[in-house]
Amino acid sequence: MNLTFLKTTELNVKLKCSIQASGKLGFTDTTASALRLGKADRYIKFAQDTDDDNQLYMVFVSTAEDGAFKVRRSGSYYYIATQALFESMGYKYKDTNYIFDLIRMSNLDVMAQGEVYKMNRRQKERKGGNDDLSES
Repeated sequence: MNLTFLKTTELNVKLKCSIQASGKLGFTDTTASALRLGKADRYIKFAQDTDDDNQLYMVFVSTAEDGAFKVRRSGSYYYIATQALFESMGYKYKDTNYIFDLIRMSNLDVMAQGEVYKMNRRQKERKGGNDDLSES
């Protein structure tokens, strides 16, 4: 018998990202740290569920594969230039604040050939333009 100890620090981390009014997908400081976004050359691909077009998945890959977005940094802020992606999917990010709770889906890693996170979407109307996600 083997035991794996669960750490409360890992259980309490709420991983989040949001579509900014500019269309970029931005990450909270906590999320950027937990996902090791500061590591050199991080790339992300997006996938949809074949049974539910509204369900998105984020897949971290190690190389600039076809269709992968490079994680970019501006100061201490990490983001992905996703404007065209979300526009093509019909997201109205200038009027609506989309927040995604990220859930680790390690059972999909082999199939996706990367580290998979399910993106559970929440949304609310933007007030006064740019109501970006703040750290809570």
